Amino acid sequence: MTAYTVQIEKTLAERLERAANTAKVSPVDLIEECVRQHLDIAIRHLALVERLEAVDQGLLELATFVGEATAGGDVDVSSLCRYSPAKV
Repeated sequence: MTAYTVQIEKTLAERLERAANTAKVSPVDLIEECVRQHLDIAIRHLALVERLEAVDQGLLELATFVGEATAGGDVDVSSLCRYSPAKV
């Protein structure tokens, strides 16, 4: 295990100690759990941002493809998508 030294202001330390007492854990254990939870959230946030960037890139590529495919003028746009609506 790696140990870190953290300095926090007095009012926050008091809140931390009260919260630890309420939860019946040590302040060190409470700090560890808080850091763990925040890291989990940060990792999930980064994954979501990466997915959004991938979607944005895909939309940009799709828009570029459609723009280039329809630049010639008389184009049957329904042939661009393999998921065309059912014919009645």
